Amino acid sequence: MVEKINQKSPQVDPVKVISNGGLCYACGQSGIGGRKENQDNYAGTDTRNAVILTVCDGMGGMAGGQTASYIAATEIVDSLVKVLPTQKETDAVRIAVEKANRAIYQRAVEEPPLRGMGTTTTVLVITQKASYLTHIGDSRIYLLRGGKKIFRTFDHSKVFEMVSQGMMSEEQARQASFSNVITRALGIRPQVEMDVVTLPYKKGDRFILCCDGIWNIEPEKDMLKLFNDKENPEAAIQHLTEYVNSKGIERGGDYDNLTAIIADMKCDSEYQYSYFHQLKSGIVRFCKSVRALFRKKNGKSHN
Repeated sequence: MVEKINQKSPQVDPVKVISNGGLCYACGQSGIGGRKENQDNYAGTDTRNAVILTVCDGMGGMAGGQTASYIAATEIVDSLVKVLPTQKETDAVRIAVEKANRAIYQRAVEEPPLRGMGTTTTVLVITQKASYLTHIGDSRIYLLRGGKKIFRTFDHSKVFEMVSQGMMSEEQARQASFSNVITRALGIRPQVEMDVVTLPYKKGDRFILCCDGIWNIEPEKDMLKLFNDKENPEAAIQHLTEYVNSKGIERGGDYDNLTAIIADMKCDSEYQYSYFHQLKSGIVRFCKSVRALFRKKNGKSHN
């Protein structure tokens, strides 16, 4: 099921239930925000053995961005439905994204007005075994447990390169004037680089796939509260888009398209992290916290 965006409507599209089976309860929604057109698309389907979800945020003049994101969403879901039964899950994700990249690139070659179009993407495949995900650009995937963030993708953007080098904080990156400059996108080149991650999940976990028009509206600590504000995925995504819309209007009306998928897990995955992996992750988180505190104190000492 691919939800093609109605560009003429200034309203947020109705919430769509993508899956309410044994693995998860997943809903998607998109809106034009304060733009003249909606360049976002999302898609998802529930097969017998997997739930497939994707959110794409297009870029490019004329109809380029909307075309690129629609091609990506369609190709990714269609490809995964076909290849998942015969391929290892991580390979299937890679194959689907590569196919979408080629399709967008080829369309731009064939139609000169569309040259330069591209799109971000987030892709999440959920099976009983585990979840498998990748992302390109600055659209994000979050995994929340007990209201806390336990995983989040790291943006492919200029500002996040600076974050990784300790040159600015994530909040400074969010507010930077060039925060929308991405370093990786689908359709720009014949090949695309990606990392595919395997994550375990537990009953009650919440996955969120969203474009930057959603996550960039407030500091992350406030967005995490908003992500957790409602128990039901339909109510949660409706509340999320209403909040983003209201904030965008309050700040002058020139705000981005807004698209998200929320998926609540109904069971534990077969694959779970070992005790040693959890210990290692805890040490890594502690070290990151210490470095962040050091940078904060160091920054104050120069004021």
